[in-house]
Amino acid sequence: MRYGLTALHSPRAVPAHLRQTGAIRDPQRYLTYLSMLAANAEPEAARMIAPDVAAPAVAPAAAGYDDCAAEPFDYLGVTYRCRASAGEFLILFNIAGAGRPGIPADYHSNGRAKAVQHLLNSLAIAVDEYREMGYPLPVRDGKPWVLVYGVDEIPVVGGLGLEIDAPFVLPFGLNQQATMLVPNGQDDWDYLPRHELFHVMQYQYWDKSEVSLDFLATLVRGEEFGSMNWWMEATAEWAAHQTYAREPYVPIPGEEKLYARNVYDVLSKPGSALNSWGGLGEGPQYGAFLLPTYLTEQIDPVFVRRTWESIRDHDHLPIEAIRHAAQGYGLNFKDMLLGYHIANYRLAKANAAPAPTVDAWRSYGYTDTDTKLWRDNISALSGTSGDVLGGARPARKSHSTPAGTHVEYQDILRKGGAVYHDFRAVQNSGDPGCGYCSTLLIDTSKDTNRSSAVVIWSPAGSAGTQVKYPSIQTVRYPDAGGLITVADFAYPLVATLVTTWTELDIHSADADSSPKTFSTYVETTLPLTGRSCVLRPLSVNSVETTVEPEGTFNRYAASAPDGWTGGDSTYSVKLPDGRIVWLFSDTWMGPLNGDGTRPVSAPLVNNTFVVQNGGSLTTYQGGTAGAPRALMPPSGPGKWYWVGDGHVSGGQLQVVYQEYERFGSGAWDWRFNRNVVANFALSNLRTPVSVRQLPSASGVAWGSGLLPASRSGDGYTYVYGVDDSPINKQMRIARVYGSDLASGTWQYHTPWGWTFREQNSRNLLTGIANEYSVTPWGGQFLLLSQDSTQAFSGQINAWTSCSPYGPFTQKTPVYRMPEPGPYGSYWNPNVISYNAHVHAALSSGDTFIASYNVNSMDTRISPDADHYRDPGIYRPRFFRFTLG
Repeated sequence: MRYGLTALHSPRAVPAHLRQTGAIRDPQRYLTYLSMLAANAEPEAARMIAPDVAAPAVAPAAAGYDDCAAEPFDYLGVTYRCRASAGEFLILFNIAGAGRPGIPADYHSNGRAKAVQHLLNSLAIAVDEYREMGYPLPVRDGKPWVLVYGVDEIPVVGGLGLEIDAPFVLPFGLNQQATMLVPNGQDDWDYLPRHELFHVMQYQYWDKSEVSLDFLATLVRGEEFGSMNWWMEATAEWAAHQTYAREPYVPIPGEEKLYARNVYDVLSKPGSALNSWGGLGEGPQYGAFLLPTYLTEQIDPVFVRRTWESIRDHDHLPIEAIRHAAQGYGLNFKDMLLGYHIANYRLAKANAAPAPTVDAWRSYGYTDTDTKLWRDNISALSGTSGDVLGGARPARKSHSTPAGTHVEYQDILRKGGAVYHDFRAVQNSGDPGCGYCSTLLIDTSKDTNRSSAVVIWSPAGSAGTQVKYPSIQTVRYPDAGGLITVADFAYPLVATLVTTWTELDIHSADADSSPKTFSTYVETTLPLTGRSCVLRPLSVNSVETTVEPEGTFNRYAASAPDGWTGGDSTYSVKLPDGRIVWLFSDTWMGPLNGDGTRPVSAPLVNNTFVVQNGGSLTTYQGGTAGAPRALMPPSGPGKWYWVGDGHVSGGQLQVVYQEYERFGSGAWDWRFNRNVVANFALSNLRTPVSVRQLPSASGVAWGSGLLPASRSGDGYTYVYGVDDSPINKQMRIARVYGSDLASGTWQYHTPWGWTFREQNSRNLLTGIANEYSVTPWGGQFLLLSQDSTQAFSGQINAWTSCSPYGPFTQKTPVYRMPEPGPYGSYWNPNVISYNAHVHAALSSGDTFIASYNVNSMDTRISPDADHYRDPGIYRPRFFRFTLG
């Protein structure tokens, strides 16, 4: 204490090794620090900054007041010649005059300066209201609470002093209690005491020994004080407003509005951290009264007090205290942030939601009658003034959004901050059949710390019967995949996206300095226009099994010295020269033993081609005949490719591959990684010419089937995929104009139209397999797939549609595979069958050739294991069926 004050007045009197090494930049904090040292100092040392001061004797009422008759009192280098008291409050001041600053010399008839009377009256009103609100302020005999008016600087010997330009409260000052210090020139005589007195209240909750350590940390660039001062100022502004609202007596008109004068600092930068702090005397914390207002309206009028009790009882910083208080009501504070930011955008009372959930939007507004004042305070200012939607409101990004829009936005937020995007429908843009409408898709992406909603309304004053801003017409929320869908998006609708980062940081400095970029993809799609046709009744006239080329493959396996002896997937592509390329995934290589069994040394590779030229077959694989490898080599250790469907594109064979990878040592510790497409020259099918990435962001394995542009009827190549699961697998559909899957623009099917974003694609039919086919049939399209609604089902079904993208209807059983299960043709529980599809090049008219795969889950390497004792299990089966 002694050195701290001596360093200001007589720095050379301080031992050299204890002198400060730099200038004091923040006198308020320096004084507050010394104040906190005083709280723990011996009485003699503490008296330097926390002396006793008594109220003057009360004058007889008839005599009037002579506040400047008392003995002068010296404090912090200033001599105060006047004292005025009322109740438990004392004001030290000087009267301005003769070039000396102070309280204006404007008196009541009772002899007291009018400004002093305002200060005392304001303190009396405020303390009564705060106590009624449950805030403590003890009364100590002979120890009034003091407001010192005229603290302009900390005097420095030989210098001009350290300027103090904003009121503040010493935690430990006159009479050894919190003391309000006000510089000259402050003339908010009624508002200011209400605000500063609440700081006095706050210090009753803040353990002084802990504050001392906090301020010490602040001096060495610590984090605690700014984190606390954010809530101190936010709740002091809120509390000052409450005193006017609870006791509507306004002796100085206009001062009841001063609490809201800094609201622009918050609403002009909604992406800033929730607990952003700008330093003592300035910054967004003074406009952050919105948060305590919102929380007391939505949860409990005593919620703010609960936070200060949490600070006292649990040594919490404010963000921790707010969380703790919310938990006491069974609430998660981060879940309330979205409602808070929507309420800020509306600045109005919440309107009722449609019955029966009329209170669903209660959290999206304020009941405070001063919302017009808040709006007025940000009108005509940069970023927050009114626009086509309505009046002044928080800073936002506004976008004209015609049908066909697809764009991605990047927004930088700090913790607890929010961003607003207004998407405006454009007149006469969209599908005329629905009043020029489109569907607005907003992909907010899955993020556990992101919360979003779209509020739909029409511009204030616009024509029509739609609900006008700030009233809400409806609210849309993200689905499980993070997609928000606004159907019937048509002029003059405006859809406002509100996104908030719900992660919080207890330290204001960390929250302010930890930006994160959030991506939002937005597009407007036109309604799907399916092709019209009269669907033919789907009935199966006949089924013939064990048809060619099944026999060809079996004979080749029995005789091949080093080629294919079994495999699965079994896609086929007919080349322009008449050859057929059969595409296989896991492939057993020969030769077989003389007795038809497979040697345990037989190699298994992950993918091959078998090229059929007339009646002859040739295996194409990587490596050598003695050491075969996958034709499509892996991209790295623990990874491999299985084939999808293929087609001819640009004079080359183009094949989709799905890459899988291991993540553990267990038999099933592997997963899908990505999709790629490989091109092969027709003159050299042994080595890919190129391997290019395909869309993979949604986790869908694309290439379950292809419908080439040459057969689709609209110039698009349709790419079918599967949203995989053990059962009830679901169809996905994409398309590319032309035939090159790598360079063409992919579009993805949704119920609302074609989207350019893979993550926006949605599942269609449930019950398809990992591999299936869609084939033209008499002016419509035939889907063939194994049934996945039951695990390891042997059923193969067909569906039809007028369009290659569905809807697929008329589900009809085609064939039941006889092999699988303990009661199947092998009488073996390990045997399974799967992945049926039609081979278009071998089919014509109403007659189709289809294949499916048979396998065994007996993975032992032993002569008596299924794959070694009977190589014929793991080969495709072919059947012919005719539709009526």
